[in-house]
Amino acid sequence: MSTQRNHDGLVLVGARVPYEVRKFPTVSPTGDEIRVNVKWTASTPLDLHQADGGLLVEYPMRTGSTGAGIVVEVGPDVKHFKIGDRVFGFAHQKPEWKTHQEYATAPEWVFGKVR
Repeated sequence: MSTQRNHDGLVLVGARVPYEVRKFPTVSPTGDEIRVNVKWTASTPLDLHQADGGLLVEYPMRTGSTGAGIVVEVGPDVKHFKIGDRVFGFAHQKPEWKTHQEYATAPEWVFGKVR
């Protein structure tokens, strides 16, 4: 990407307070990563414990560990996906992997293909 693009994502700013929407850099994939335009996401028990009780949280923090969407970009080492594939995944280890945002960029191994 030659120009920096941003997208919206949900952020926890404190325990038991409303989420905020903030802008984040849209990360292009490298290596075996894919970038997914998130179309569906859910709140898991982990998300709920983080929002309600601050479990394993450093504020502000992006949330979302489960999501589904469309692959919009692939890294040079990706073997199992192509642009346009529908995918679902459990991706939570890094902020750019989180699914309560418009785009998630993560290794292909955290996603499965929807047929």
